[in-house]
Amino acid sequence: MKILVCDTSNSTCCAGVFEDTKPVSYRLSFETKTHSETFMPLVSEVMEQAGLEYKDIDAYAVTTGPGSFTGIRIGLAAVKGMALASGAPCVAVSSTEALSRSCDNATRTPREETIIVPAFDARNNRVFAKAEEDDTHKTLIHEDAYDADDLALKITKLPEVIYNARRQVLVVGSGANALKKAFEKLGAGLNVYYAPGAAILPLGIALCAMDKITGNETISARDITANYCAASRVKTLKQQQDEKRGNN
Repeated sequence: MKILVCDTSNSTCCAGVFEDTKPVSYRLSFETKTHSETFMPLVSEVMEQAGLEYKDIDAYAVTTGPGSFTGIRIGLAAVKGMALASGAPCVAVSSTEALSRSCDNATRTPREETIIVPAFDARNNRVFAKAEEDDTHKTLIHEDAYDADDLALKITKLPEVIYNARRQVLVVGSGANALKKAFEKLGAGLNVYYAPGAAILPLGIALCAMDKITGNETISARDITANYCAASRVKTLKQQQDEKRGNN
């Protein structure tokens, strides 16, 4: 199965063509230009390198967030257009899951003893993040928008941390710096490693996509939607403000 994978959800953007999980062509961009300028030329380049036309693509995989609201919309709009034109199905991929699958554990602690925390900086000491077992990808803390201090505390209270002294925590992505400060404030004495330069790679998206394709989780381009994570919190704040006004 030929898959075109795409990510514009955060500061980097990437695209790639994969035969199942085998790379055919791919590119990762760290350019400071906006994704609206860089993404489609990137897609055209990987398609040309792969020697394929869009009608040859069997499925489109795209990260749906969390991350930059504008960035997510750019990727979704582009993939919706390509998929609808070609009639191919889509696969919605979580940005945190794609980041997790993009990272190799280079520490001395084995994967089965590692909790990986993919985290994106959301400013103001907030991160978009989740926590999962590195070897099985079992979710331990669900993806959401968190205050870094709150998330660090949640991680220290995980049974997998409390009852296993050998367990290490590996924080990857742009949110690592905020979580580093949070763990240092706690002084919990955990074995924590940080990789703030980690980014979503095309292979990480492809691995997630194939899992979903195998599980028959493809959807129509018309039905694919963004997962901002923070949207529900904004709504809750608005509701609280409205209730406060109503009581005055």
